Amino acid sequence: MNRYHLIAAGLFATAPASVAAQRVQPWPTIFVSAPVARGWSASGELVNRVSGDPARPSQLEARLQLGRHLSGSVTLWAGYVHVVTYHLGQPAGIENQSVEQLNWAMGSVLGVTISSRTRLEQRFQRGADATNWRLRAQLRLALPVARNGTSLVAWTEPFVALNHTSANRETFDQIRNFIGVSVPVAKHVEVEVGYLNQYLHRPSGDVSIDAVPVTLNVRF
Repeated sequence: MNRYHLIAAGLFATAPASVAAQRVQPWPTIFVSAPVARGWSASGELVNRVSGDPARPSQLEARLQLGRHLSGSVTLWAGYVHVVTYHLGQPAGIENQSVEQLNWAMGSVLGVTISSRTRLEQRFQRGADATNWRLRAQLRLALPVARNGTSLVAWTEPFVALNHTSANRETFDQIRNFIGVSVPVAKHVEVEVGYLNQYLHRPSGDVSIDAVPVTLNVRF
């Protein structure tokens, strides 16, 4: 087990001490996916990022996607995302996205299952002068630790802007790093919980956010 702990720890770089630390944020999430036709699946996701800090915004994100299974290990998705960012005493920020996504179950090494999720986002942000194109690439490791299917999970996901707009002038946008556990609680249902660090690169100053995502995954 120590070997895998070191591997997981090595994924995560410690944010510089100069960044602004915030309160720990709860991120309750529900994700549902199901087949809709032979070779096709649909999914929906709702994420509530609760700031708990009057100085920082909260965020609600809704995602709908349709996926085509290209093989047993590769699925291509396309969908729509609606994001509302709530600022205390200010109008809410609105963002709509069209998204293309590639999921790849890459296999396993020394008992560790490796998978990736690559997203290309076209971001339509209220007040922006153009569409922002952003690339996200998540690498995920899962290590089974119990007969009931419980696994230790670690992943890292950098976000990179492919162009600049009035709403986003930085190429490196952010990186999210997570370590936690996934536990089956019923047929087709798992709960994933752990610690997430979101490191935001902003012209006004970098921000490090500590969050506890609690995700209910329902897969049919």
